[in-house]
Amino acid sequence: MLKPDEPPVYDICNGAGKAPLLIGCDHAENRIPESLANLGLEPAHLESHIALDVGAKQVSMLLSEMLDAPLIMAGYSRLVIDLNRYPTDPSIILDVSDGISISGNMDLDAFSRQARIETFFDPYHERYAEMAREMVDHHDDPLLLALHSFSPAYGGHQRPWHYGVMWDEYPRNVKQQLLDGFNRFDGLVIGYNKPYTGHSPQGYAHVEHGHKNNMRVALLEIRHDLISKPVDQECSAELLYKVFKDIAPA
Repeated sequence: MLKPDEPPVYDICNGAGKAPLLIGCDHAENRIPESLANLGLEPAHLESHIALDVGAKQVSMLLSEMLDAPLIMAGYSRLVIDLNRYPTDPSIILDVSDGISISGNMDLDAFSRQARIETFFDPYHERYAEMAREMVDHHDDPLLLALHSFSPAYGGHQRPWHYGVMWDEYPRNVKQQLLDGFNRFDGLVIGYNKPYTGHSPQGYAHVEHGHKNNMRVALLEIRHDLISKPVDQECSAELLYKVFKDIAPA
């Protein structure tokens, strides 16, 4: 599905980072392979939250540098395939996202679906799994941070939180530590990021690479209108640095 000169399906930043922290950004990019012809979408759609987690890549990269933590990021859009869903989940390839029809995803046959899994999903998660195993092998109690951003409104409902913490009930979820960390700062609106809980099948990476390796896990989303500009991305990364330097100390 990819031409030889097209970018890889994942990017690694600070792969030799020394912190006991692995950062994953599953929806970092809005790139569509040439063979899929933008999935029939207008350019404006590919700049919106349906195609990527706006601002999450930039914040992830800044935080990776600040904390000296390895980072893996998706190289292609969630509209090609959602790397944070299980392959059996129908929502792994959407033909409608937040009311926008995606013609290039409609009526996919089993062969086309499997081609996307083998081209994008499998290599990304194979590398992610290697990084998680390396983290467990080299640190006593490492942390996996799955970092996303979210839209201010979804399905007609307002989402007022600045930072949304996922509340799955896996025993090693550090959700309370996150809430305590954020609550040290005035003026923040923090909450559980409804409608998503982080339970599978909604989330793949933190379960397969984090919980199944007995890692501590943090699932965090940032409202994307707060990190759409470079100056705001820097401010958010600085705040997250203050929160995570206590949760995942070097």
